[in-house]
Amino acid sequence: MERLTIYNADSYTLVKELQEQNVRVDHIITDPPYNISKDNNFGTMKNPRAGVDFGKWDRGKFDLYSWVPQYAKLLNKNGSMIVFCSYRYISYIIDALESEEAGMVVKDILVWQKTNPMPRNVNRRYVQDMEFAIWAVKKNAKWIFNKPDDKSYLRAMFTTSLVSGSERLGHPTQKSLRLMEEIIAIHTNPGDLILDPFMGSGSTGVAALKNGRKFWGIEFEKEYFEMAKKRLENM
Repeated sequence: MERLTIYNADSYTLVKELQEQNVRVDHIITDPPYNISKDNNFGTMKNPRAGVDFGKWDRGKFDLYSWVPQYAKLLNKNGSMIVFCSYRYISYIIDALESEEAGMVVKDILVWQKTNPMPRNVNRRYVQDMEFAIWAVKKNAKWIFNKPDDKSYLRAMFTTSLVSGSERLGHPTQKSLRLMEEIIAIHTNPGDLILDPFMGSGSTGVAALKNGRKFWGIEFEKEYFEMAKKRLENM
C-alpha cells in the first residue's frame, strides 16, 4: 500500500467509492468544520473586532454528523477515530459515533489547551483557550494506547501553542504539528494507516508520515488541497 494517498474530492461522495473498493484503514483522525463562524455581535466593545469567520465552508451548511457512520465502516476491527469539535457539538458527535450504524464506543474527550489563545472580549468573557477531540474505538476492539513507560498515567490534556511562524500556512484552523504528533504517538502504531477526511492544510498527514505511519487524506477546497499536497510531497 502506498505511503501517501491524497484526494481533492468531496468526502461525502468519495466515501461511497472507498466502501465499494473495500478500503480499510486503522485510524481516522480529523478536524472537520465546526459551523461556528458568525458575524460580529460585540456591541459592548469600544473597538469591536470582526466576527469569527473561518471561511464559507464553516458557515452553517456543513453536515456535521452523517459522515461519521459512513467513515466508521472503513475502520479495521481494532480501529479508532479521533474527531476534533467545538464544545457545542460534543454530545451530538458522541451520539453519531455510538449509533448502531457506526458501532463505536467513546473512551475519552481529549483537550487541547492553547498557551497563546486569541484574546476576545476579555472583560466580559473567558478567553477561549480550549478545543476538544472525541476518542472512540470500534466495539470489542483491542485498541492502541501507547503510554510511555516512564509515566504513571496520562492526562487527556495536550498543551501547545497555536501555530505560528514558518509553520503557519494560512489555513484558518490549522492544528499544531506538535499536538498531532503527540496524539498519533499515543493512539497509533508505526506502519498504521491513518485517514483524514477533512485534511485541511495536511497537519495530520505530516505528523503521520514523520512518525512512520501511512496517510490518506481528502480535502474538498482546492486551495487547501494544494497547500497540503506541497507539504506532504516534501516529506
